[in-house]
Amino acid sequence: MHIADFIEDKLNFYAEAIIRGNQKLDEHALGELSFYMALRRIVEKRGNAQDFGMMDAINDTLQKVGILPETETFLSR
Repeated sequence: MHIADFIEDKLNFYAEAIIRGNQKLDEHALGELSFYMALRRIVEKRGNAQDFGMMDAINDTLQKVGILPETETFLSR
């Protein structure tokens, strides 16, 4: 599955979850939607400063805990 298809599937899933959810589920889905919307903009080369900041924070965290070497980014994999 291509990353763009994966992102769209996630966006659709969490948007539907909000439609049928409750407050606790809504808040979880909103967090997921925020990430996947930002990731979609980055992948489509139209990310804004906040999107890049989110991806940098995720990348820095993955590097700090040893999941990624400091010479790589999760988007480059």
